[in-house]
Amino acid sequence: MKKTLVALAALAAAGGAFAQSSVTLFGVLDLSYERVKTNAGSISGISPSANSSSRLGFRGVEDLGGGMSASFWLEAALAPMNGSSSSGTTQNNQATTIAAGGLTFNRRSTVSLSGGFGELRVGRDYTPSFWNYTIYDPFGTNSVGATLGGYTGNGMGATFVRASNSVGYFLPATMGGFFGQAMYAFGNRASTETATGYAVVRSTQDNGKYIGLRFGYGQGPINTAVSYARTTYASGTFTASPLGLTPYAAGNYTDLSWGGSYTFGSVKAMAQIFRQKNDDAFALGNTVTTKGWGIGADWGVGAGDVLVSYSRASVDGLAATPDARSSKWALGYVYNLSKRTAVFAYYAHVGNSGGAAMTAGSFSSGGIGAVAGAANVNGGSSGIDIGLRHAF
Repeated sequence: MKKTLVALAALAAAGGAFAQSSVTLFGVLDLSYERVKTNAGSISGISPSANSSSRLGFRGVEDLGGGMSASFWLEAALAPMNGSSSSGTTQNNQATTIAAGGLTFNRRSTVSLSGGFGELRVGRDYTPSFWNYTIYDPFGTNSVGATLGGYTGNGMGATFVRASNSVGYFLPATMGGFFGQAMYAFGNRASTETATGYAVVRSTQDNGKYIGLRFGYGQGPINTAVSYARTTYASGTFTASPLGLTPYAAGNYTDLSWGGSYTFGSVKAMAQIFRQKNDDAFALGNTVTTKGWGIGADWGVGAGDVLVSYSRASVDGLAATPDARSSKWALGYVYNLSKRTAVFAYYAHVGNSGGAAMTAGSFSSGGIGAVAGAANVNGGSSGIDIGLRHAF
């Protein structure tokens, strides 16, 4: 690490001979005691990323003159409870993952060109459609408290949070409060690739292609946005599983959502509505749709924040579980010891009906998960996080 930092410093110094530049090292270490109970059993231990995702990153900016700049961003997920990195994808925009191991910049790895026209960004990045779920969730799609929309989306599409091989564009920040983002991501598949879906060999050369859009307005107490995304998968070659339901084969994935927040005094109220869809789910021509909503608030009280949320989700289109639905409520408190350090405690409870088996396992990368089993169908689940977070 010391050699790396010296090299980066030398590179920045050399760049200064031509243009103003900077390189920054940053990160977060977040660890908590986590316990998740289901009807099938309980599990407890030390888990990462409940209040904020543990990470290590490098970012740099070079002033090109004329109002333009170039930049890079490398950000790796960490699992500090055992000193390893978090998991990353083995194939671009596919469902398979590798176990936690060596350091990979799987959270973000991009190079950008910015100016009066906005920003052009290339690499692995967050998808535009994900932001409506995390920005309008008091728990930021982390911990046992994350609202249900994040879990269902992650179970229905491999590009729900991030996409590799992407080209993104961001509107300039000079539009009177309006903002927007667009992304196209390649699946990086060969034209000869095939897979068997519903007993037919199908071309999968377009599998993993993603297109997403987000547009909104944020100024003063108001922040709101709509988003749409679509990921291509040949019929029957992708596996989905929302709300703990039995996994099923599917095709294309689409995501439509709205989110908003309004701040009055020390309280920020939040809401989100979503519709996630798998085409050719379980059978050709059949559609599985997950619909849901969430509300919540972040109430600043002195040096701390009280967090509360309630969310619901239901899945339509599966003959075996036509009325599957889950609900979740969560309560938390964060006390800021300083601008960079905080202690926190969260509690969440999930209820299921109609064949759903959702648990209160943490949404955070590297979370300890939950005990699975048939006993969880239509059962309840609870989870807690008590921890410490430090940013640098």
